[in-house]
Amino acid sequence: MYNIRINAKEKLTDVSDSLYGLFFEDINRAGDGGLYAELLRNRAFEDGVIPEGCRYDPTSRTITSPTGWTTSFDGCEDEEITGWEASGSAVMTLTSQGTLNPNRKRALCVKFNGGSIRNTGFNGISVEKGKSYRFYMFAKCTVPTDITVSLAGGEGTYSSYTFTAEGDYKKYECELVSCGEDHNAWLSLHSPSDSQVTLGFVSLFPKDTFMGRENGLRADLVQRLLSLRPAFLRFPGGCIVEGFSRETAYRFKDTIGPVWERRSHCLLWNYTTTNGLGFHEYLQFCEDAGIDAMYVCNCGMSCQGRCPDYFDDDLINELLEDAEQAILYALSPADTPWGAKRAANGHPLPFDRLRYIEIGNENWGEEYFKRYDKFYKRLKKRFGQLTFIATDHTEKAGLDTEYVDEHFYSNPLFFAANAGMYDSLPKGIKIYCGEYASTIGCKEGTLYGALGEAAFLTGVERNQDRVTMTSYAPLLKNVNHVSWEPDLIAFDNYRSFVIPSYHVLKMFAENRGEYVCRCDIVTESTRRTESGCFMTEDGRKTFGENFSSVENDKIHIRFWDKETAGEDQDHYDWIAENNKSSVIHYNGWSQEVICEAPCEIRERNRVEITTRADSFRITLNGITVHEHTLPPIPDLFGVSSVDSEKSEIILKIVNFSEKRITADLACDLPLKGTARVTVLTAAEKNAKNSFEEPDAVCPQTITVTLKDGTLSVPPVSVNVICMETEGQR
Repeated sequence: MYNIRINAKEKLTDVSDSLYGLFFEDINRAGDGGLYAELLRNRAFEDGVIPEGCRYDPTSRTITSPTGWTTSFDGCEDEEITGWEASGSAVMTLTSQGTLNPNRKRALCVKFNGGSIRNTGFNGISVEKGKSYRFYMFAKCTVPTDITVSLAGGEGTYSSYTFTAEGDYKKYECELVSCGEDHNAWLSLHSPSDSQVTLGFVSLFPKDTFMGRENGLRADLVQRLLSLRPAFLRFPGGCIVEGFSRETAYRFKDTIGPVWERRSHCLLWNYTTTNGLGFHEYLQFCEDAGIDAMYVCNCGMSCQGRCPDYFDDDLINELLEDAEQAILYALSPADTPWGAKRAANGHPLPFDRLRYIEIGNENWGEEYFKRYDKFYKRLKKRFGQLTFIATDHTEKAGLDTEYVDEHFYSNPLFFAANAGMYDSLPKGIKIYCGEYASTIGCKEGTLYGALGEAAFLTGVERNQDRVTMTSYAPLLKNVNHVSWEPDLIAFDNYRSFVIPSYHVLKMFAENRGEYVCRCDIVTESTRRTESGCFMTEDGRKTFGENFSSVENDKIHIRFWDKETAGEDQDHYDWIAENNKSSVIHYNGWSQEVICEAPCEIRERNRVEITTRADSFRITLNGITVHEHTLPPIPDLFGVSSVDSEKSEIILKIVNFSEKRITADLACDLPLKGTARVTVLTAAEKNAKNSFEEPDAVCPQTITVTLKDGTLSVPPVSVNVICMETEGQR
């Protein structure tokens, strides 16, 4: 039996204007060559510089941080000059001497000898016929030297311009208008001279950026973002805020001023950025888009998931001062020191869209609490008008807490199973669900992943007095440089497509209403089934439904273990110690406490675990400690809201099952005979979009007749149903 009963007159909560926002982190090369419209790769010649304090292993092509975290590092400068290649008789070498300015670690010395050097950008430079491209370079040479810059490709040269360079570093710039279209073009520098030319910095930008800004954003990707109707933008991360060492921790001061004077930043996502998309540009975008800004600052530690370094007091104070100065840069009048710096960078008036400050990113525990308390007290005292966000439940440590940022990366089933997570959350602390995504089993972004997220969001929308902000993560993916999947928007150097989750967010953000009303759903459910082996801490595996052994006074046994690791992990852990027993489901980067109970633990313990498809029984020394059946997954999830201005009731329904459902529909207000329905579905739940089929999973809007008080809901679908009332409220 399926029944939907809407009580439009029973208000649960007002909608939150800030519920749906954006989170940008420079991951998957989302910045340079992506949202940040720079077309040249390694424009500062520093991509191959080994980060300070790290050691490089040429055999494995990895770097290891001072605290012992190891990661891949391709393109070491001793092996290649990433992004650049020489042809003909040209010879190029890197130098650390005589660079453009103190913040530039390298320059490129070139002896052309009648040859050329070229940059192919990020898997090719895309040029269009009739479009203009801004080029500039800083160059020096001892004798006057003609240098020709060209946009070229398989069909020849599309545009060129010749400079005469001489003397110390000067900025040489021109506008190139392409006479052809080529998505695999390159930029070429050529000279007939055999004298040495030193390049300090080069850049190529399309003229048609968002709002026409010279150091601007790729217009088509910005339009993808704005179509989501975001309320805010969280930036700049993410893990890049923390870094993997004290040297790679994010500092706002490195991201303002002329881009050629900004320090490069080696990101823990295995590449280097020149910080062209910096603090100033983020704030400018928020102003241009009319959305609020949320700035995330480093609170005095590197990433806790990557052999963390807990910084000393001097560095903590430096980073606290950096956060304070970032806020002053944004908000101070132009006649103050930091306001004057902003004015000098082209924006005399304050960036008054800055509303939120997040202290740290994915930090937790006692070390975080100490740092959070210090940051919060000082910053809140000075900037009381701003809202501050913690990354752990600092209120449980007795600290002042306004918001807590919670992150979930799991499989779709986890999200569906936790749709009611916030129904019983105590009022007081506000929740910002700052990063979430269905990751396990749907890396490329599937309809099934979107279904799980949509089910979860119905619970979020029902509790907008508690959860007032959300943002999906990650946002962008260059398909040729992938570190993490899925991502909301996939792109290459000229195209993009969106995953089904994008459409869910757009559908939900476009249909908000004024307040959430009561919506009771009676639905059938589907039993959950689990499988996998048992595993002890020393690696012993047992297959089947039953496990027994003798354990010491610290018991840790996995069951229903899928034997996956990292972001794909999926297992249940029985942990018993200090006379307390718990079963925890570890799913992706998320965890859920299934059950807890007191217990009596001896030095030697006889344990037994019996599992069935959706239940388990755990005994300790002959006493049952846990006997639990996993709750089934409802077929239908839903939430409703009222738009008084339009006299509409908005019903959001997710059919998580693979069957068409006919539900009885009732409302305490009279409804007109038709409804506008936007539905997202496909022939099967693992359907996905691609460059070849960008609309394989996309919403369709139809008008349906509401007859006989029933509603037909397609299988594996997300539905937004707008029903006009007869005018009564």
